[in-house]
Amino acid sequence: MNPFPKFEQGVCSTNPYRFAESSTVMEANKLYRLLFGIIVTFLLPAAAQATGALQWERIDVSLDAEFGQKEVNAYYAFTNASDSVVNITKTQASCGCTVPSLEKKTYAPGESGELHAHFDIGSRVGKQRKEITVGTEEGGTNNSYKLTLNVEIPQLIQLKRRALLWKAGENPDSKDCEVIIHTQRPMKIDGIALKTGDPASSSFNFEIEEIEANHKYKLRITPKNTTAKVRETYYFTSPDDTEKRLKDFPVYAWIR
Repeated sequence: MNPFPKFEQGVCSTNPYRFAESSTVMEANKLYRLLFGIIVTFLLPAAAQATGALQWERIDVSLDAEFGQKEVNAYYAFTNASDSVVNITKTQASCGCTVPSLEKKTYAPGESGELHAHFDIGSRVGKQRKEITVGTEEGGTNNSYKLTLNVEIPQLIQLKRRALLWKAGENPDSKDCEVIIHTQRPMKIDGIALKTGDPASSSFNFEIEEIEANHKYKLRITPKNTTAKVRETYYFTSPDDTEKRLKDFPVYAWIR
């Protein structure tokens, strides 16, 4: 008489590798758990270090500049939330136009401070993004923090296709430059000034079309002929340009 139940005998006779397969799966699971433990062991200290001892009130500052503004100042408040002294070893910006500074470089546990970032606007316009790296020594370990400064600088005029080019000998067809004036500083464009000389002596003819009053214009330039190479620079004129800002937005016409 067979001492084994029929069901178990059938299983053993039709699947002789079942036990071997189960052992392989178990070994794979053990290996997976071992690797996962190793990864967690290495990543957790890194994550803790990334948090660091300094708690920042905010690390991302966004500011809107005004017309004519020369500089922007941003402030990043922080607190030493650890039980060790923190020494700030480095403050470095991604661009020379931004200068970070601190009143001091050593902060006791629980002590607060503030990083000041001075941004020089200069001739910059549009969206500006700068990064500031703060390096520290915290309880015998080094750490670093990334701060960002976003500045939106208004642009008085946007010129679409400000350089108009013709090849010598080609047809003297008209070409256009679209002019968009910022809504905060509407201006009536009433003419064109040649950088050197009288516009009447220019090698080109000009026509200004008003698309939207004090906001959008189209400058149409037509060569008188294209027989000779020439390069000229022009500026818009307006009775509303009391600050003489229109000279910062030249338009170029070349025959080459």
